Amino acid sequence: GDVEIDNPWTAYGDIGDIGDNGDNGRPRGSRPFRIGSFKRVVRDYRTPEISLFAEENGEGARLRFSGSAEDTRSRGQALAAASIIVHSGLWLVYSKPFFDDDPYVLEPGGYPNLKAWGAKDPSICSMHPIRLGCPVVERPGEPQVLIYEAAAFQGRSFTISRDIYDLKRLPEPGLPTVGSLRVLGGCWVGYEKEGFRGHQYLLEEGEYQDWRQWGGYSKELVSLRLIRTDFSDPALVLFEAMDFEEGPSVELSEALPDTQLAGYGTVTQSIHVLSGVWVAYEGPNYSGEQYILEKGVYRNCEDWGATDCHIASAQPILQVREHNLHFVSKILLFSEPDFLGDHVAFEEDQEALPEAFIPRSCRVRGGSWILFDGQQFAGEQHVLSEGEYPTLSAMGCLCSTAIRSLKKVPLFFSEPSIFLHGLECFEGKEIELNSEVRSLQAEGFNNHVLSVRVKGGIWVLCEHGDFRGRQWLLDCTEITNWLTYSGLQHVGSLYPIRQRRIYFRIRSRKLELFLSVPDDVEEMKAGRVVVSSLSEQSSSVWYYEDGLIKNQVAPTMSLQVIGPAGKGAKAVLWSETRLPRQTWSVDSQGRIRSQMFEDMILDVKGGRSYDQDHAIVWDMADERPTQTWDIQVL
Repeated sequence: GDVEIDNPWTAYGDIGDIGDNGDNGRPRGSRPFRIGSFKRVVRDYRTPEISLFAEENGEGARLRFSGSAEDTRSRGQALAAASIIVHSGLWLVYSKPFFDDDPYVLEPGGYPNLKAWGAKDPSICSMHPIRLGCPVVERPGEPQVLIYEAAAFQGRSFTISRDIYDLKRLPEPGLPTVGSLRVLGGCWVGYEKEGFRGHQYLLEEGEYQDWRQWGGYSKELVSLRLIRTDFSDPALVLFEAMDFEEGPSVELSEALPDTQLAGYGTVTQSIHVLSGVWVAYEGPNYSGEQYILEKGVYRNCEDWGATDCHIASAQPILQVREHNLHFVSKILLFSEPDFLGDHVAFEEDQEALPEAFIPRSCRVRGGSWILFDGQQFAGEQHVLSEGEYPTLSAMGCLCSTAIRSLKKVPLFFSEPSIFLHGLECFEGKEIELNSEVRSLQAEGFNNHVLSVRVKGGIWVLCEHGDFRGRQWLLDCTEITNWLTYSGLQHVGSLYPIRQRRIYFRIRSRKLELFLSVPDDVEEMKAGRVVVSSLSEQSSSVWYYEDGLIKNQVAPTMSLQVIGPAGKGAKAVLWSETRLPRQTWSVDSQGRIRSQMFEDMILDVKGGRSYDQDHAIVWDMADERPTQTWDIQVL
C-alpha cells in the first residue's frame, strides 16, 4: 500500500515549484505524490556482475562487466545488447553515455530480449551497479531485539535489551530455537554457540525472517551481544605478524573491499582497533566469515574468533541519522531494574518527573546527567556519565532513593584544572590537580579542604574515596568556604567530567560571520583562518580536543598563534606536533582565551586591508566587540 513520506523529488521539481509557495498556495515541496510500493533489492556484498549478449536468449558474443562504465561506445558506436543476464547486484543501464536520461533498472536474472527490460533500442552507452554501503546503526543508545521462535516472525516471542550468554537457558520463555529476529535498536552480534563463540553474525537494525537472512551457517543462534562503543572516526591497523611484531601492516579509516588493493596481503595475525567498530571478512568484497572488531588489541586470530589468519576485506560500522557531527545528550529512565518496565526519555532538563514514575535503571547517551532526589534540582546529586546503569546501586543511589528531577551537565571547552586549599578564601596549603584522584589520602595528601577553586573543566567532588558518598558537581567557580557549601571539611575523591568530541561552529557575535578555513590545507604546512559566511568552499566545523581547537578538515593541525604573540599576531592552522602546545579555553562570556599567551583573546583584524577578515589575537579589551564569540554546537 501507499507509504506517507516526504517527497524525495522536491529538489528536482518544476520551475514553478521554486518559489516559497506553489500552486493553490501550498508550500514548496508539499504537492501530493504517490508511491505504490518499494522493495529492497541489494541484499549482500557480492561483486556486481552483468553480461551483455549480441543475440537474444543469451547467445552470440558476450561482454561481461563488474563495475561502473560511463561510456561504453567504441569509435562513437554504441554498444548493442539483444539480451542480458544480471548475475549479481542491481544495475542501472542507460541508452546514453555518462548516465544521462532515465535508466533501466535490472535486478538479478535473465532478460532474453529487449522487451524483457522495457527497451526499444538495443543501444547501451553507460551502466552503473548499485552497491551496499557500510553497515550502519541509527539508535545505538536504545538497544532492543524482538526474538521469535519460528521463521517469518511466528510463534512465541520475547524482547531483550542486554547481552544473552545462552538463549536456551533463559528461564522465560525458554525458546528452544531462534527462528526470526527484529532488531529495533542498537547494533548486535549474534553467535552460533553459547558464551559468544562460534560463527559471528552482525545484526543491524532491521528484520531477519530466517537464519539465512542474517548469513547463518546453520539455524543455530545461541548467544547475543550488544556493541557498546563510540562509532565515530573509525580506524584500525592490520598486522601480518603475530603480536604486532615488525612486518607489513596497513592502517584503515574507511572500507576496503580487497586488502591487496592497499598493497597488503590476505594474511593478518594481529589487529589493533584504534577507534570505532569494524567488521573484518575472510574473503574480498566483504564475503565469507565475518569478525566484529571493537576498540582494543587482538594479538592473534583466536582473539577475534577465527581459526585461520585470512582477512581479505574490512569495513567500519557507521552511525547515521543523529550522526557523528551532531551532538545529542539523552537519558532513558526505566521503572524496573535491568531496563524493564515503563520508560521515559529526555533530551532536556526536567524540573519534576511524573509523580507515579520512579526510575530504577537508566541508560545515558551522549553527555553526562545529574540526577536529584528532590524537585527543582534540589537534594542529593548523582552524576552519571555515558553508559548503562541496570540498578539504583549502579547509579550510586540507595535502594530507597526516588529520583525527582534531572539536569544535563553543561558543555565546556577548557582543560581540567582544580585547586584545593587548606584554609578559607584560598589560603593555606594548595593542591593543584588536573586528573582524577580515587583517594586524596592514598595519594599522600591530607584531605582536609576548606576552599575550592575550579579553573577549568567540570569536576565532581565526592565525600569518600573511590568516588563514593555524596557528590557535588562544580564548573568554573570559586567556593571560599567549603564547610558552608557542603557541610564537610574534607574531600575524599574527585574526578573531571569526560566530554566526548563535540563539533561546533564559532560565530562572531558582532560580525555575524563564522570562523572558517577557506583553503584546502591537506598538503599545506599552515592554513589561513578567517571569518566568513557559511559556504561549501570553506570549512567552518571545529572541535575541541585536549585543549586544542581543531578544524574538521585538518585533524592533524590546530589553531595556533604564529610569530611574536603581540597585538595583532595572526592565528592560523599549524601542525599539532609543534611545541610548546598552544591550548585554548572558552569562558562564559564567549571569549576564546589563549592559555599560552596570558590575556590574549581570539579576535578579528578588521580595518580595510586585504586581510581584514583574518583571525588574530589581541589584549582583552571591552572596546573590541569582535572578541566575543558564540559556540554553536551542531
